[in-house]
Amino acid sequence: MKRYFVSELREGAKIEEVFLLASKSVGNTRAGQPFLKMKLSDRSGTMDAVKWNATPTDLSCVSEMDFIVARGTVGLYNGEMQMVVESFRKHTDKIDAADFLAKTPHDVDAMFKELQELLGQVKDSSLSQLLASFFEDEVTAGKFREAPAATKLHHACIGGLLEHTLNVVRSCAALAELYPEADRDLVLTAAALHDIGKIEEYEWSTALRFTDAGHLVGHVVGGAMMAKGAADRIEGFDPLLNLALQHAILAHHGMKEYGSPKQPKSLEAMIVHTADELDANVGMYHKAIAESEHDGTLGLFTKRHFMLDRPLFKGIPKPCDSAVLPEPSFDSEAISAETDYDPFGEE
Repeated sequence: MKRYFVSELREGAKIEEVFLLASKSVGNTRAGQPFLKMKLSDRSGTMDAVKWNATPTDLSCVSEMDFIVARGTVGLYNGEMQMVVESFRKHTDKIDAADFLAKTPHDVDAMFKELQELLGQVKDSSLSQLLASFFEDEVTAGKFREAPAATKLHHACIGGLLEHTLNVVRSCAALAELYPEADRDLVLTAAALHDIGKIEEYEWSTALRFTDAGHLVGHVVGGAMMAKGAADRIEGFDPLLNLALQHAILAHHGMKEYGSPKQPKSLEAMIVHTADELDANVGMYHKAIAESEHDGTLGLFTKRHFMLDRPLFKGIPKPCDSAVLPEPSFDSEAISAETDYDPFGEE
């Protein structure tokens, strides 16, 4: 059983603990000595780590997504927690998945019940049958209730897909009232199924990983294929309605730059895309705020978010909040061992 979790670690802690090796890469110091850059994770978060003077064995003995036992000291580098690893080895004993998989804080049964109630409003018999083939099937619904919505960015936890999908369906139900010219049944169905491909894209037995299908097909195209296959099995399903549903799923990422095979061409697809993007962005915002509080980032803004490409405003301080402290005036790099060298910088 783990004793130390990433979110609890503080500067100066000397630990030996099991972590998931989320990523690793090799760098070289200016003297040409190889070192390992790693990201170590558990259910509470991810932390950078570095192993200086890496040996050939260090470089080859573990792979990404292995569990490792790392021994070293936690410190701060450029304001971020970083573990300087003295030694590590592959962990071969059984692990407790609960130590490495975060779970949604919301009640899964209550969320699934609300989703079913919202989808019960769909009046079109073909779409109603289609939804039942997914959410009333024991195996499919079981995967859907457990699956994450992402591996890192938003709702990256057990039950995250259900939480995210419910939020999108809630928003789409409201937007369909605002724009009554939209086909409400199609909007709700597409919202419910927009990320259904993620039950095949991810694997989550001990860590959040991409499956072969996730790497080779992905959830956008995979989800559209799943919806088409289910619709094709329903006698009398309107071919044009089938295409419109596939389109809304294929276009839910909005822009081709964001992995969307199609840009939204229908009002229903526009609504689903807007609701999906909003909930994903809000999820990333909440995650960034939580990480900022954990890191002790001062001021009104978080650090620049790598995906949203901007610092995020934490909100207007309430009277009961602690006074906002000024940004530190010292140069943190000036007290680093190598003042102009960041092993975790862009290469």
